[in-house]
Amino acid sequence: MFIIKNPFDNNMSVTRGLIFSLVSIIPAMILGLVSYIILGGVTSSPDSSDFMYGPCYGVPFSIIIIAFIYGLKEQPELE
Repeated sequence: MFIIKNPFDNNMSVTRGLIFSLVSIIPAMILGLVSYIILGGVTSSPDSSDFMYGPCYGVPFSIIIIAFIYGLKEQPELE
């Protein structure tokens, strides 16, 4: 379960969230391309009527946002 307590008070959480989201950009784009192809997107046509917003924008941005939220998650202190 995500435990977020004032995420912007802790600079480490925000920095970790930004690093996680930056690292997840390339895998998110690859998963967006794979989902576009699986859902029947035409890769040989440059026509804009063949464009699908869900796989091209929804999948990558949702993965990046989930990675940022995961980075904001408070880590327990190790002793």
